[in-house]
Amino acid sequence: MSRFPAKLLLMLIAVLTGSPVSAEITVRFVPTDQYTDLAIGGSSTAAVQDDLLKQFEKHFKQLAERYLPGGDKLEIVVQDIDMAGATEPWRAPNLNDTRFLRDIYPPRISLHYLWYDKAGGLKADQQEKLSDLNYLMLLDSAYYTNNDPLRYEKALLDRWFRRTFSSPEQPKK
Repeated sequence: MSRFPAKLLLMLIAVLTGSPVSAEITVRFVPTDQYTDLAIGGSSTAAVQDDLLKQFEKHFKQLAERYLPGGDKLEIVVQDIDMAGATEPWRAPNLNDTRFLRDIYPPRISLHYLWYDKAGGLKADQQEKLSDLNYLMLLDSAYYTNNDPLRYEKALLDRWFRRTFSSPEQPKK
């Protein structure tokens, strides 16, 4: 008995059962030394940055699963990240690693994406610069009590994904 590759088997099951094929997403990050600010609590070690990038990638995949039409493919290259807030070293020597959240320090994410339909046709080829000066007032309810270090960046990505990739028949939660 021959063995089917897992992806082919899942596609075959989806076709036979009539359930939609999930969307596919790939996320790449330019070298982190080019990012404006990818640090938590003043720590920008390679291990911290690697963990943050894994969290970003996981969140992108969750959003694609939720908002992209089945069978579509999305390729994202994250070119810059500037985390919400900033350090203000002039405040006091012992606050050098404290991140202050103010309207003037919104999260910013620059990215380029290619969006393909299930037939392989190009739907969009866009450069985006995501930011929101109202990020402190627009935090999604899912993140209010969450101590997630990326809560402001994830809320920004949530709003962008919903606005960019939701189809009219899809509920915009």
